[in-house]
Amino acid sequence: MLKKSEAISKLKELSEIITKSREAYFNLNRSDITDQEYDHNISEYKKILSKYPELEDRYNVLDQVGVMPNSRFKKVQHLTPMYSLSNAFNNADVLNFLKQIRSFLDLSESENIDLVFEPKIDGLSLSLIYKNGTLFQALTRGDGLIGEDVTENARLIPDIPISIPIKIDTLEIRGEVYFPNSAFIELNAELKKKGSKTFSNPRNAASGTLRQFKSNKNRSKDLCFFAYSVGNASYHLADSQANLLKVFNDLGFKTNEIAKVFTSIKELLQYYEKVFAMRTKLNYDIDGIVYKVNDFRLQQRLGFRSSSPRWAIAHKFPAAMSITVIEDIEIQIGRTGTLSPVAKLKPVNIGGVIVSSATLHNRDFIRGFDNKGNRIRDGADIRKGDWVTVYRAGDVIPKIKDVDISKRNNASNSFVFPDFCPSCGAKVKIDNTDSAIRCYNMQHCEAQVIAGLKHFVSKKAFNIDGLGGRIIEEFYKKDLIQKPADFFRLQSKSKNGLNFIEFLGKGWGDKSLQNLFHSIEKAKFIKLDRFLFSLGIRHIGENAAQILAGYFGSWDNFYNAIKAGIKKNERQFLSEIEGVGQLMVTSLVGFFSDLKEIEKLEDLLNYVKIEDFIKLSKVKTAITDKKLVLTGTFNAFSRAELKSICERHGAKVLTSLSNNVDFLLVGQAPGSKVKKADELGIKRMHEEEFKVLIDYNL
Repeated sequence: MLKKSEAISKLKELSEIITKSREAYFNLNRSDITDQEYDHNISEYKKILSKYPELEDRYNVLDQVGVMPNSRFKKVQHLTPMYSLSNAFNNADVLNFLKQIRSFLDLSESENIDLVFEPKIDGLSLSLIYKNGTLFQALTRGDGLIGEDVTENARLIPDIPISIPIKIDTLEIRGEVYFPNSAFIELNAELKKKGSKTFSNPRNAASGTLRQFKSNKNRSKDLCFFAYSVGNASYHLADSQANLLKVFNDLGFKTNEIAKVFTSIKELLQYYEKVFAMRTKLNYDIDGIVYKVNDFRLQQRLGFRSSSPRWAIAHKFPAAMSITVIEDIEIQIGRTGTLSPVAKLKPVNIGGVIVSSATLHNRDFIRGFDNKGNRIRDGADIRKGDWVTVYRAGDVIPKIKDVDISKRNNASNSFVFPDFCPSCGAKVKIDNTDSAIRCYNMQHCEAQVIAGLKHFVSKKAFNIDGLGGRIIEEFYKKDLIQKPADFFRLQSKSKNGLNFIEFLGKGWGDKSLQNLFHSIEKAKFIKLDRFLFSLGIRHIGENAAQILAGYFGSWDNFYNAIKAGIKKNERQFLSEIEGVGQLMVTSLVGFFSDLKEIEKLEDLLNYVKIEDFIKLSKVKTAITDKKLVLTGTFNAFSRAELKSICERHGAKVLTSLSNNVDFLLVGQAPGSKVKKADELGIKRMHEEEFKVLIDYNL
């Protein structure tokens, strides 16, 4: 089991990796990793959180679905969120999925739960909105809340009806757009013949075609679409998933021919093995199987987690691996100073993706030990020139599974981890909070400064288009940008006589320069949570920035409170914010106590307008924004289901009583909390009263 400090470090690493892979997959039409690798990252992330739930808000990526779209298409909010699915990697995970459903609904083993078996198409999720029977809009998944309007391109797909024989106000049908393998092979052959860049796999081809800003009739006609669910609708089309698929067929949509209903879990898993064996014979790529609770009434009761439904799971297929040689081992320095070893590989194809790098994690991993000091790979170390087995099931940079010692050159030497930072030459030290080896020369380490500038302009921070990693490195080395405020001074340097085009050289022209200035000008207006994230404060990730922004509301409130707290040497006000842990507090105090950081910050504040944080409005109910505690057992719900219902109605369920609690929800055989509630003057509410209060009618 990881130590807490090790868990913090690993969560940070995984959150960055997951975010980068989402950006490539959803916005760049590129697969930097296979689905198996991405799923393994998510699984590893969840395992750590299950052991240290108090770390959930630190680097949380589990609540995210996809990424915010960044193309030129119009951005549109979904009628209802497009959730992702949780994953199963083996039969035990599937059995646990069923166990959790029974527990949530308080069902016995003897009560059957029918599951619908549907192949998980490796394509692009699409939401089709029909108004009075006519296709009105087609939206990509985007980040699950906001998608791209690709209606004109979707109209060209033969499998998508322009009109359907149901004339109702609004009907949202969801499914998957994909390229058949046969059409994909022909497309790549055509592109290769023209000397154009080919697609690495059918999924990227489907995404690239659907998300072309200019429609391509010839290519779009090869796209296909399977319908699989309904989003927002003014009435129910069916009472079960199986019947819904039949209704889709009646409406003119295609559904997958492999879909089937199972009552027996044994038969379902046998069918999984059968489809896994036959998948290469299909004319479309599948990366797993989706199991859905068939009965829509049970689906409604089960509801959703923050980013996935409780009533469905994706049973993924195993990952691929290959053997190659390590040509070199490099040390990379991140913006927080962590030294990360990376193996540079002889390029090898793994699961349709060319791999040329693999993470080596840390010094112990190279030496043949895990984070607990246990031997891995039978204690074999990793060296330059080694033949290694590489698998794509863990990171944006894949992982090394094993080393073939029998092929090792006798003259090879063990890798020596540097004692000094390769970028600035400062002596490196072990960080006691997370065991990472770190360079602490933050202000004068070129690698850290450049990484910090890249973070500042990244999509979830200031989101300045036209400033890729190489451009920032070039600007830094030419002394155009040394700190964040310098981005907003670039145009003034141009007006003061600096000829950027001559100074920067090849690749720059009037148009590209004006586009950059325009992007920088737009970026001057930024929301509070994104601004806090952009500062690159250690342990203050995207979720932590949102927590702080939600608590303080405005930059002035936040900054004044921080300065006053530091002046009075008080930290308690930060520790009392729900979701803000001690490491976050230490990082915040450290950052805002650093005179050099404050100097850079005050400089930046001269150029930006920080917008107040506005929380999304929720549907108000009688328990919205109320704090509840549960005690006893309940007739209509399990404890988990009741907690979920409360949260869906905007309430917060706590585990212990205090003066801040509004209601004690009392079931049968309540405990000592009833007496304590009476002592504190907290109102008691019984199950039937609660159901009336929330208009519960299931």
